[in-house]
Amino acid sequence: MVSPLQRQRMKLLAQPSKAAAAITAANTDSLHLQLIEFEQDKLTLKGMVQIAEKVNHKRDVLIPKYKPMAETYLEAGESYQNPIFTDLIVWLFDTGELGTAIEWLFKAIELDLPTPENFKRSSWAVVCADFVLQWAETQMANGQSVEPYFSQVFEKIDQEWKLPEQLEAKWYKFAGYGLLLNEKGEPQPSQLGNIERLEKAKALLITAHDKHNKIGVKTKIDQIDMRIRAIQEGKL
Repeated sequence: MVSPLQRQRMKLLAQPSKAAAAITAANTDSLHLQLIEFEQDKLTLKGMVQIAEKVNHKRDVLIPKYKPMAETYLEAGESYQNPIFTDLIVWLFDTGELGTAIEWLFKAIELDLPTPENFKRSSWAVVCADFVLQWAETQMANGQSVEPYFSQVFEKIDQEWKLPEQLEAKWYKFAGYGLLLNEKGEPQPSQLGNIERLEKAKALLITAHDKHNKIGVKTKIDQIDMRIRAIQEGKL
């Protein structure tokens, strides 16, 4: 049975002629040696029981160790598959380093690289949407800003990416609710006096409903309509 490491080495050695001309045998061997150590470090990580312990080990040990290798890969401008680079993207999300994680993920999409082997999420777009939305929900619950990362990813979702309908609906709902927040961080249309803002929030929530009609935004849309009528009638 061929191991993941052996399979990766075969992929590296079987690159198309253009890539093969740019990747010397010495570089391939060097990456192969790095991958051997990388697989050993992943086994150590897998043996840890607690999630917090794994996250700390990624942040304090593994990312500092392997990030320079991933940066060297990016600087070389090649598109061959590099498990160190793709695994680090996920680890950077795990440790909350969203700036680099999102930048590298966009690069992985550009290079048409696959997500890590045995990874549950099927595409980089889904990886990014899941991680950033979870992060944004935590930020909002703690009264902290979701920018610039939320808008950076939402632009991709709104204009480029195709995601499962329910996941897209969650993003539009979150964006809509974000325009309706009161001083306590709760979506409350009755506290807003800006019709343009209310209409923008409504449009986002309608899109969320259209994407997934069980997303639970109809009541909030009705509240927005009531608030807009009240403003228009001078009942502030």
